[in-house]
Amino acid sequence: MKNILPITFLIFTSVLHPHLVFTQDNDHDAVYLSLFREFTLNPDGSMDYRFIKKQKLLTYRSFHNLYGETFLVYNPAFQQLKINEVSTLMKNGKKIQGPANALNEVLPGYAANAPAYNGLREMVITHTGLERDAIISLDYQIHTIKGFYPALMGNEVLTETEAVKALTIKIRIPVGQSLNYRLLNIADPLVKTTENGFQVYTWTFTNLPAASAEESQKGNQDLYPRLIFSSFKSREEMIRFLTQQQTFGFQTDASMKNEISKLKAETSNSLDIVLKLQDKVVNDIRLYPIPWKVSGYTFRTASETWNSNGGTLAEKMILLTALLGEAGIKAEPTLIARSGILDPRESNLSLVEDFAVKVELKEEGTIYLSVGNMNVQDLMKTLAERIFIAIDKDGKSTITTSGDPEFRADFQGTMICSSDPAITGEISISVTGAANPFLGLYRDKKKLKNYLSGGISGADLKEAKITNSNPESSFQTYTVQAPKPFRKDSLMFFFNIPFLSGGIESMGIHTLSSKRETPFEIPALAEENTEFTLLLPDGMTVFTPLQKSSISNKCGTYLFELRLEKGKLMVKRSLRLKERIIQPENYADFKALMDSWNNPHHREIVFKKGN
Repeated sequence: MKNILPITFLIFTSVLHPHLVFTQDNDHDAVYLSLFREFTLNPDGSMDYRFIKKQKLLTYRSFHNLYGETFLVYNPAFQQLKINEVSTLMKNGKKIQGPANALNEVLPGYAANAPAYNGLREMVITHTGLERDAIISLDYQIHTIKGFYPALMGNEVLTETEAVKALTIKIRIPVGQSLNYRLLNIADPLVKTTENGFQVYTWTFTNLPAASAEESQKGNQDLYPRLIFSSFKSREEMIRFLTQQQTFGFQTDASMKNEISKLKAETSNSLDIVLKLQDKVVNDIRLYPIPWKVSGYTFRTASETWNSNGGTLAEKMILLTALLGEAGIKAEPTLIARSGILDPRESNLSLVEDFAVKVELKEEGTIYLSVGNMNVQDLMKTLAERIFIAIDKDGKSTITTSGDPEFRADFQGTMICSSDPAITGEISISVTGAANPFLGLYRDKKKLKNYLSGGISGADLKEAKITNSNPESSFQTYTVQAPKPFRKDSLMFFFNIPFLSGGIESMGIHTLSSKRETPFEIPALAEENTEFTLLLPDGMTVFTPLQKSSISNKCGTYLFELRLEKGKLMVKRSLRLKERIIQPENYADFKALMDSWNNPHHREIVFKKGN
């Protein structure tokens, strides 16, 4: 596994890849004896970043798999990398200096198929003389010329994958200039001084524990200590930097205009045009997975992205906006950040984690489109605790904040089991909120029925008898003809209770640990209900015990019921989750609900036929 030390003049957790995997045990693989990060904004507008570490290796895994190499990405056209020291102090006290061939410059992997970014370089530093209890020393600095970055910005997560004995962060800016900063989730030990014409901000932290390895923690490490800073004077200045770029003219060339003309000749429906253009940008234009920071927070123009058939997420946002505008549809490029770490008044581009396009339609209203995938529902309804910063053609920004997404998914049916045994009847599917695949259903009329899984699946449903769909909810009814809904074993027949894959199942929560130290995050406040009756043929009995099992606690409610009346089996299975962020003290309640929901005996009914 690579020890990725981010690039350029500051170390940061990539906002485009927020979900990282950490190691955490009573016995760590390594420990940081000291970490030092210094950020300098020079009077001429150039910037310097310096990083120094001393890291003690404790296990074989630490140098075989984790920390045997360091990777530094930078842009030689605008930055100079200087390695001050690479050495290892072995257990016996012998100091090994890194040889010349321990430094090798390569093309970053994410730039391999991105010709526009082939000028990037990655310095691969191989640490030598590694053994248990050896101490790695690394000292490097990166100088960035004036104009590459619009401001000195940082988004520093203070917690590392291993424990840190001492961490010092220093920010130096010229006297007279302002620095906006916030320290989250930790006491502030700031010391301000002045030296040689610089205001110096120094934070020193000791004995920082390693990040937890628990899954489903709050996204982007929101609850860990973090230092955010920026030398932008205002959000208006930040937006002005973006809109003054040539690309914000959203010009289209002849080829793009021709594509729009052909599309408008095929359809006049605005939503149809929007989704077809999104499909073209998402699926036909290659994605260059280049972090926005690496490009200096700039974009290539829409025509450059179009004609090179590839672009970053930020560039795809610009391209889709331009294409929609050419088609006569109001569209605005939109930056997305987490509301837990971004103050709406803040001006810090390093906090942007994703990109979207805001579209205004007469009938459907406002829709936020992804440029990385074909989202089946408006992003505002599916992304939790996000700030959407939409920028209009006049350079004005509008901020909208999403809260906790919610959804409800219902399956209902009245069915008859024949002696074959086969199942026929009628069912209905209803979904609301985040589970409603409104955009996906517009593209594919079978989208909702294909959500159905279990003993009855979408393949067993005929054409929809009734369909109602809007941005808030969708409802369909179907005739069921399931020739083989059971798994047979001797005289036993096993029937998997139908469920909706786009409901709670989409959260992927199947196995939970017995204890929890950090809050557990789920995507949405969710409710799912399955309720159906099944008329049984003569000679078939219910082998699974008839029962009613229910739970009600701080995190929600659960119900499972099997009831038999005059040859009709009545089945109810429901789960409601009332908390999206489950605190450790309520985790046992949440686990009880999910364990019952995942209980295989509550997901299958066993029947017996004959004696």
